[in-house]
Amino acid sequence: MHEAPAPSPTPVRDARTRALRTLLQGVAVTVLVGAATAVAQLATDGSVLSLATVVTAAGTGAGMALAAYVQRRLEGLGQ
Repeated sequence: MHEAPAPSPTPVRDARTRALRTLLQGVAVTVLVGAATAVAQLATDGSVLSLATVVTAAGTGAGMALAAYVQRRLEGLGQ
């Protein structure tokens, strides 16, 4: 049985998919870092984690997703 190959995604869809994947990866890393920091807080005096640290980590993940989206869009324009 022969199956036709799946159509290649459009540059816009490919960019969105890559950005979403990168955003989810950033969220996962932020959660893991937060969990590790929470454990460290329990083991120490509790001054390890601040709101600024959480916002910075979350902002980094969002920035990575935006950069991935822009890069994929630019790569799609060359096709």
